[in-house]
Amino acid sequence: MNRLGHENLRKATVYIGAKNYYERQAMRDLFLAQGLKNVTCHASLESLHKLIVELPPDLLVVSDDFDNDIYRLVKDIRFQKIGDNPFMLISIIIGPHHGEALDRAIEAGVDDIIIKPVSAERVQERLRLVTFHRRPFIATDGYVGPERKNEDAPPTDVHRVPVVNTLLETVNGRELDKRALKAAVEGSLEKVLQAQLDTHRFRLGEMCERLVQAYETNEVTDDVQTDLMRLADALREASMVIEKLQDLNLSGLCTSLASNVEQIASRYLNTTESDIGLIRKITMAFKMAIESPEPDGQPEAADLS
Repeated sequence: MNRLGHENLRKATVYIGAKNYYERQAMRDLFLAQGLKNVTCHASLESLHKLIVELPPDLLVVSDDFDNDIYRLVKDIRFQKIGDNPFMLISIIIGPHHGEALDRAIEAGVDDIIIKPVSAERVQERLRLVTFHRRPFIATDGYVGPERKNEDAPPTDVHRVPVVNTLLETVNGRELDKRALKAAVEGSLEKVLQAQLDTHRFRLGEMCERLVQAYETNEVTDDVQTDLMRLADALREASMVIEKLQDLNLSGLCTSLASNVEQIASRYLNTTESDIGLIRKITMAFKMAIESPEPDGQPEAADLS
């Protein structure tokens, strides 16, 4: 059903955040004119934050001058730090000459950018876009959000993940209660977290290869110590992602490896063959653990001795 009408938009929920009272009311009237009934306006980031935690909307619409921390809010939503639905639709309204705001919105992970001034026709057009043509998500260690790359560009190793779209569900008459929303979000979240793990695996591989090469060619500088500390940080970040997937064995393994790498960093000019061997094995052990789970869902302990 690729049709938007007053009846099927009636139950959708929209939150609007704008500093200016008249802008808030104008935006509210534009959405009400499309048939939406559940439109809530916010004058402060605090009130918006509170309501998102209590009940996530189908669509969040914010103005670029709403609050200095609006981009942090968007990123925290995407990284599941605020609210129960990191995949809510998010649109930002930006002034025509605010190039920096455009870049920050994209980096934060918004779905759609609407350039001011906003008209009823423009709202209807963008509603149709985000409802029926939402871009799939990509997930890296620093970004979760819709893929922005042109579809004609060459394919990459980054996984494109379709995620739950509660506005589409509502428009199609499939209202999600709390239990159904939780299940839908968890299904999408697992795919996103797996995509993040793939990114971590590539990142770990690059760092380990660079470190091993430095030691094998005897080109050990202060940059090696920096890379070792970054490797430890990457392992801890991977551990946090894996913990969200409820794989405590692999999460604990990554944390333990991070501690080992930190110890190597503390003596980076006096490493042993065992130290360098550990660095060589990290990428392969990590790859095997996430790709070859045991039948009970727990990975086999990797031999890193």
